[in-house]
Amino acid sequence: MTNNSANKTIVNLQVRPIQNQQELEEMYYQRWLVLRAPLGMVQGTEQDKYDSSAFHVVAVCDQRTIVGSARLRELSPEIGSIAYVCVLPEFRHQGIGTKLIQKLIEKAQAKQLKSIRLKSRMTALDFYQRLGFSTNGEPFDFLNIPHIFMSLNLLPSSEKSGD
Repeated sequence: MTNNSANKTIVNLQVRPIQNQQELEEMYYQRWLVLRAPLGMVQGTEQDKYDSSAFHVVAVCDQRTIVGSARLRELSPEIGSIAYVCVLPEFRHQGIGTKLIQKLIEKAQAKQLKSIRLKSRMTALDFYQRLGFSTNGEPFDFLNIPHIFMSLNLLPSSEKSGD
């Protein structure tokens, strides 16, 4: 196994819920590093008023380093929203984002949500489509970055068709 400056290989990876306040703070920092710092935004902009009531998952390597994170919150008893999906650049293209989304889908199914929606950067469109998400509407700018709304139906196929 080789490590180079462009990509770091994950050895012991866990994808799990946040376990304590310190981990939550570390997750916010990782989120800021990936999603807001490159835009020149200050720390604190990576958080919103829904974080305290949301379900957060982290990808942790070597039992302590947060390399990825994502959030699920309920918009209604039937609809969930995924947000703040991010993986440190040097750990991308190793399936970490997929594992984060799969964990949130499992949680949404356990809560018996019927669908999940999200706002995807256009550069991540293929990633979400591979996971079964479909686009909704037209692209729009958010933080001066092209995005599009996407959704995933969680109903069993027999319920989708009305059988």
